[in-house]
Amino acid sequence: MRVLATLLMLFLTGTAAFAQSAATPSEPLVIGVFERPPYASRTNDGAWLGLAVDLWRLTAEGEGWRYEFRDIAPEAAAEALSNNRVDAVLAMDATPGAETAMDFSHPLHTATMGVAVQQRAALLRVLDGFLTWQFLRLVLGISAVLLVVGALIWLLERRRNDEQFSKSPLRGLGDGFWWAGVTLTTIGYGDKAPVTLPGRVVAMLWMLSGLAISAALTAAVVNLTDMRNSVELPERFHDQRVGVVDGSTSASFLEAEGVELRRYGSVAEALRAMQAEEVDTVAAARPVLQATVAENGAFDTQVQRTDFDPHYVSIALPEDSDLREPLNRALLTRLTSESGWNLVARYLPD
Repeated sequence: MRVLATLLMLFLTGTAAFAQSAATPSEPLVIGVFERPPYASRTNDGAWLGLAVDLWRLTAEGEGWRYEFRDIAPEAAAEALSNNRVDAVLAMDATPGAETAMDFSHPLHTATMGVAVQQRAALLRVLDGFLTWQFLRLVLGISAVLLVVGALIWLLERRRNDEQFSKSPLRGLGDGFWWAGVTLTTIGYGDKAPVTLPGRVVAMLWMLSGLAISAALTAAVVNLTDMRNSVELPERFHDQRVGVVDGSTSASFLEAEGVELRRYGSVAEALRAMQAEEVDTVAAARPVLQATVAENGAFDTQVQRTDFDPHYVSIALPEDSDLREPLNRALLTRLTSESGWNLVARYLPD
């Protein structure tokens, strides 16, 4: 019995030691990293900072892993991982295409596409919005509705209320059109008001309908004058030249939508092209756009939010990497802890 107990203890000890050695590499891990604020950026003295970098530090220190950072070009990540020149790369987008060449950790952060546009004076944006065919169609549509309601109120009021709604068809329709307009906009000068029961019923229905029409009109004007903070439809890009980073998920998404694209090597390069009026907007992961705009001091640039093209920012690993399982467990532990929440809030306050 003692012999069996001794053998069992040796077996368990060996298994635990093997598991510990697998989870804690004997050699320092080589972590490839490239500029991608706010996930990874380099300070003037050569230190690396960012959400992905700091989260890796937090995870590695908690697991007792030794590591060293190594500069790497993003386009060389797949080759470096397959040749085992690096053990992981911070911070890359997990996509179906990239998954064929490498593995990925759990996402560190999920970001949607952002759109950078140059801000203009509010008055100029409003004027530009008014000088469009869309705004002319809106005015014509509202005018047609006002004319129909005005004609109806004139027909009901012209006999008993001819002082306010003239019996003359041309003048009477003008009176009805004016009354419908001031009632819709809730101005209500009081110079004209129905006195018949059918006229007052129509007036009450028109006033109630005017609340909804005014709200829709306001939304349409805001949309036409480009005063929004978010982009709601991919079709908005169809009449614009959009700058994207070559090979990015935003480029793939917009290309599938038939958008005219101009491709650049980096977000900063695309933003410079927008400043030079080579493109109208720039599309990329929203946190990356915001951080790049802030770093370059482009105060005349606004980043609008979209719900399109989610970017699953992850740590890239070689295929079948032994590091994947312990890394995922450690990342989930950190991301669901208070330290992880504070780290995300520090780099991504919104």
